[in-house]
Amino acid sequence: MTTRPLRVALAANLVFSSACGLALIVGGGDVATWMGTIPAWFMMALGVGLLGFAGLLGFVLARLRIGWALLISVLDILWVLATLPLTLIPGLLSSEGKVVVVVVAACVALVAFLQLRGIRSALGGGADDPGMYRHCVRLQSRARPDDLWRAVRNLGAIAQYAPGLSESKLVGASEPRPGATRICTNHQGQSWAEDVVCLDDRARTVLLRFQTEAPDFPLPFSEMEGGWIVAPAPNDRATVDIWWTVRPKMRRFGWVALALMTIPLDRDIPRIVAAMEADGQDDMQMLSVRLPALRIC
Repeated sequence: MTTRPLRVALAANLVFSSACGLALIVGGGDVATWMGTIPAWFMMALGVGLLGFAGLLGFVLARLRIGWALLISVLDILWVLATLPLTLIPGLLSSEGKVVVVVVAACVALVAFLQLRGIRSALGGGADDPGMYRHCVRLQSRARPDDLWRAVRNLGAIAQYAPGLSESKLVGASEPRPGATRICTNHQGQSWAEDVVCLDDRARTVLLRFQTEAPDFPLPFSEMEGGWIVAPAPNDRATVDIWWTVRPKMRRFGWVALALMTIPLDRDIPRIVAAMEADGQDDMQMLSVRLPALRIC
């Protein structure tokens, strides 16, 4: 599992989009005349839009959000589908203009393909078991490891911290331990069960197996596990790794489901950890000061 191919593809898209945007803004009138009957103002507006798209690319590249990279790839594909038919409209484009549209569409299609392949690589799909995919995020917490672990291991109380959950409870045991089951319910009324496979207080590690075999399991995965690891960091702070491993029901493009799932996960996980940091603190305003930074691990 590596993020380098995705970073390279996003960087190439950023450079190409920026160059095209600047060219259209600086020479929009000349480009419009050269390409055919397209108005100059439209070309300049398109250049501004491309620079805005390049800004989005820079944001995603700096933070490397898998789900947002997937959405960018979808936008690239839509560009190809929207611009190629322009070459079939009589009198709209000159011969040179048609060549430019086709060449640009080919470049955009290439970076979209490389981004999608990079997303799949970042999510795993290794040679040992290409049907399994993994998403792992790491946060640098402001809490001490033992304090944060105390909130993490309180498995039945996760709804107190998670904005996407309306209810959670632990069944099968009075205390969190292997053999217990956590039941979670979201705000849409969907519920699922997570079996506690391992809970190690010394290593500050918990492993959960989702009951994907349940007929009402709401996610498109035939296997799913997740876990937390709270490790010590400098200055008596904690590093938190949170991960999910899944086997999608759809074999060929099932990784897309996990990529989409990372959008709400990457949004909510820093808030969950921030709420755990604030648990038991008198000043709850620390939640609005700074959310823990998130990156892929």
